[in-house]
Amino acid sequence: MSSPLYKLPRLYVAFALSPKAKISLSEDQSHYLKNVLRYTVGHKIRVFHPECGEFLATILTVDKKSVSIEVGNCVCPPETPSSQMHLFFSPVKKERQDMIIEKSVELGVTHLHPVLFSRTIVREIKPARIQSQIIEAAEQCERLDVPVLCPLENLKEAMKKWDKTYPVFAAFEREEGIPLLSKLSRGTEICGYLVGPEGGISKDEINILTQHTFIQPVSLGSRILRVETAVICGLSLLA
Repeated sequence: MSSPLYKLPRLYVAFALSPKAKISLSEDQSHYLKNVLRYTVGHKIRVFHPECGEFLATILTVDKKSVSIEVGNCVCPPETPSSQMHLFFSPVKKERQDMIIEKSVELGVTHLHPVLFSRTIVREIKPARIQSQIIEAAEQCERLDVPVLCPLENLKEAMKKWDKTYPVFAAFEREEGIPLLSKLSRGTEICGYLVGPEGGISKDEINILTQHTFIQPVSLGSRILRVETAVICGLSLLA
């Protein structure tokens, strides 16, 4: 967006948008506009929904706990994603996982798959918290779509559900693999990228994964990278 509108706050709305619609924002969004930005009646913001596009909106009311808006003109029509990029990642500790979620959204991931490996240390996730992070990152990076957060499942289940006609590039530590960049082709409409846990993917899991024809072992170089670094590095190439 090249116009001055890009300077306006941008919020995701979970239901359909249309001109003249009057909408009450969520409590968190209302708090942000009222108490963080100190916005009042008449201020302009932007709102978006993946199926409707992005709209200019005007604040109508500011109450103690809520803010309402009136939707104006569409400033950016909806987009149909031309490809899908799936990230399979092991849950990690808070700060590192925060970075994985934020940067994967910025780099174009369409589906996030938290996966349990045998060496995964963090065995549970907080879906509501992660969903909020996904939405916030989408708002900040000007995406019109919001990536899908898939349920936490073990490695075998995740691979069993994958459409075997599309590749999953698996970053294996200390294993033979072709550099990821040389594996890429513009014709790939859907692909997956898999990064293991902090302790690495076990030998047994590597043997299980490599039995699948859609798994393509790839190398990110000679250095051993942290999980979040491997995610960012691989997704940057795929993007």
